[in-house]
Amino acid sequence: MLWWSLESDFYIGLIWSKYSEVICTNMKINKLTDYSIVIMTNMVVKDEKGMYTAKELSEVSDLPLPTVTRVLKMLSNSNLLESQRGAQGGYSLTKKAKDISVAEVIEAMEGPIALTECASDDCGCSFEPSCVVGKPWQKINKAVNDVLQNINLAEMSMKDESQNLIKLTNIGEMSI
Repeated sequence: MLWWSLESDFYIGLIWSKYSEVICTNMKINKLTDYSIVIMTNMVVKDEKGMYTAKELSEVSDLPLPTVTRVLKMLSNSNLLESQRGAQGGYSLTKKAKDISVAEVIEAMEGPIALTECASDDCGCSFEPSCVVGKPWQKINKAVNDVLQNINLAEMSMKDESQNLIKLTNIGEMSI
């Protein structure tokens, strides 16, 4: 879940929180994307160089095997995981955990990250000629993308959640 905290500076972090429904109710990644982060993070926690079967990942992630199989196939098709058939087969990360960003995983599962249609310079929206919120939305989208690009699987696998928070420049100081 995305976690927002507005204090003197603006922070965004990715954390697993029992309060996640209260913290962020409108801005969500889909369940399969959430599961993909959980599965890949579990691979890192166990041994990022290891080879894991879908069954092992299902058990350690506490997710149904058909769901894990579906997620693994999507991640393999996006070249974030490598699959190997046979008795010694399974799935492994294609890169080191520190080199796989949360943004890459989200994009592999859902496509480009865009909070609104206004996220790109030429959204093609019928309101575009008179729209006053397009540029601010682009600024927000860039900030979210930057945060997701700067958090990697190695950081996600840390036990101490406070380590998962990163400081983002003050939103008020960002140029549109």
